[in-house]
Amino acid sequence: MIRLQSVQNKLHYPIPGICAILALIYLSPFVSSWLNYVAFMICIYRLVKYDERIFSVDYCCLISVATVFALPGGLSFVVVLSLIAEVWFIIRDGLVADTALVCLLLLACYIMLRMQSSLSDFVLCFSQLLIIYLLISFLDEQTIVLDIELFVINVGVSSIYALLFRNSPAISQLIGTEVTAYFGSSLTRFQGLLRDPNYYMSLVIMAIVLLTLLHFKKYISKGLFLFGTGCMFLFGALTYSKTFIFLLCLYWLLCLFYLIRRKRYIFAVAFAAGTVCPAILLSNTLFATTLYRITSASSVGELTTGRTTLIGTYCNEIMSSPGIMLFGEGMSAELLEKGTHNLFLEIQYYIGLIGLILFVSYFGTLVVWMRKKYTMGSVATRLLNYSSLIVFIALFCSLQGMFSISVYALIYLAVISIGIPQNAVCKERCCYE
Repeated sequence: MIRLQSVQNKLHYPIPGICAILALIYLSPFVSSWLNYVAFMICIYRLVKYDERIFSVDYCCLISVATVFALPGGLSFVVVLSLIAEVWFIIRDGLVADTALVCLLLLACYIMLRMQSSLSDFVLCFSQLLIIYLLISFLDEQTIVLDIELFVINVGVSSIYALLFRNSPAISQLIGTEVTAYFGSSLTRFQGLLRDPNYYMSLVIMAIVLLTLLHFKKYISKGLFLFGTGCMFLFGALTYSKTFIFLLCLYWLLCLFYLIRRKRYIFAVAFAAGTVCPAILLSNTLFATTLYRITSASSVGELTTGRTTLIGTYCNEIMSSPGIMLFGEGMSAELLEKGTHNLFLEIQYYIGLIGLILFVSYFGTLVVWMRKKYTMGSVATRLLNYSSLIVFIALFCSLQGMFSISVYALIYLAVISIGIPQNAVCKERCCYE
């Protein structure tokens, strides 16, 4: 992939503007929905005034509030903003043909053929696929770090806001009422500012992984890392998500494997031993309800909340004919009982094996480009760089999201996190030492 146009070396991110935008969005449920339009106009002003890198940081800031920052009909302003940004960037800077762009155009044309009557779903998919390509085209090391840092900060801020106004009528009207932790329980599952606790959990677990990368790359101190992950653990625990527990175990294994591959055996033993006591303490307090949901399951189907049955149902439907297997049911097809609860199966169901291959090819091309341009260091370091992508794949084996803005944002973050460089200050210190 070739950068479309050179940009200034040093990025000075205008913080007051995004603070004003977020303040208006947070006030809108309690004051007036018209504040969202004011916030949208400020976003347009920033889009025109600044380059693509500023927009990419704004985009990462807005993901956690996309449900609140929406039109009365439910369409998020983030989608509208993405469409306007795409037109503006292409008119201003043009496009350069490369492998990723070819894959994107093939995917877009194919999705259009399988769109049927689902125009809004097509617009959402296409807008997010294209904006990811454009943002990565102008990416640099400083923007990667800013994107990730501002995403994590805004997940935390939006979570605190949602926790403070939890179950208030104004917020419940926008995101719906919280569901119970399990049948007969008086506890409800925290969902942040999203409509589903599992999708909110996906933002939290990604924030934890990204915080780890920032700490290992020396962008944040140990104290800030512990504070940030502690907050995210709290928010994730309040979702009472079983998947969150499994992903934390995967995250723990990745960190342990990284230390072992770096031959830091003492640190690996200390890390493994040091997490035992906190794990026991948390299992009896913060994660007690979630562990009860896991241990009280009497079958695999109950443990997976019916996901195994759903996967079997969808697989039978997909394999019922060669046409459905290759081309899918179409994007306006009705769901079978419930959703697929698997992103890859969902893509297969709607647009077939061809669509799934095109999706994987497009994002695979972006991953390869990021690896060639940014990835350096030992095998262990490269594995750490891919940890976000590994967690994303594991996460969306139990969640769908082809028509969810947050899912595309997480793909974007997982891809660009491959290119997080070692902090330059740390590099200079190592050279002098």
